[in-house]
Amino acid sequence: MLAFRRVLSLGIALASLLVTRAEAEAAPCGRVRFVTVYDSHGLTAFGDRLDSWLLAQKDAELESYTLGGASTEWLLTAKVSLRGYHYHSCDKSPILARVRLPERKLRAPTLDELLAPPGTYEKQVVLVGLGSNMPGEPSLQVGNVEQTIRRIKSRPNTVCIWIGPPSMRKWSPSFGDKVYAMLRDGIQAATDDPKAAPACHLVDSRKLSAYPDGGDGWHYGFFPAGIEAATKWADGVTSELEKVLRAAKPAPATLAKNEATTRLPPLLTPRR
Repeated sequence: MLAFRRVLSLGIALASLLVTRAEAEAAPCGRVRFVTVYDSHGLTAFGDRLDSWLLAQKDAELESYTLGGASTEWLLTAKVSLRGYHYHSCDKSPILARVRLPERKLRAPTLDELLAPPGTYEKQVVLVGLGSNMPGEPSLQVGNVEQTIRRIKSRPNTVCIWIGPPSMRKWSPSFGDKVYAMLRDGIQAATDDPKAAPACHLVDSRKLSAYPDGGDGWHYGFFPAGIEAATKWADGVTSELEKVLRAAKPAPATLAKNEATTRLPPLLTPRR
């Protein structure tokens, strides 16, 4: 009987140790969680620069997904990219320069996988950089944008920022206008109260970028002019992000099934 009790006590102690380790692995490594989701533009110096800036913010934790070929529905359908990259700062590994990334398949996370459970962080800031890949008429993507934003905003203390496509030589100005009209319409559709702040902040990258001479007309590649242009684009985006993070308050959480709206505290001021 005494031996049985000792075995039982040992079993309980081991189980407690396992739970503690599991909890430690799931624990956040920052109070503010930044999440980035890029298409192939994230495979350039733009992704390097922007992720590094986010990780340098006060109390920041960063989880970054790059999905070559991704379009606006990928976070709803969890498609697989043939050229993907995933980074999580809690792993304590350095950000790997995009120019050295090996080719690997990566499934897009679902929004439930992407977003942390309520109460895990003081705040989540989700940056969606999709919209350069248009399978069909841009106006057909409005519903995908709306659904994505609604799912993001259903989580309390979550800020949504949509980084629109940059200037590209292969896009006519009129087509770019259609894409941005689609993004604005999707954001408006996800904003239930017209008097409130938009459900997602839209960054118009066309105003912050200029496609360089050379390249394929789409990507800001790893040639000198491409790297310089991608870096300037990223710096323009971070200037816009500073304004959002310093001055803007997040819109109220939109209603999802079986979920209620939640009043959100002010945003933290980023470290300069």
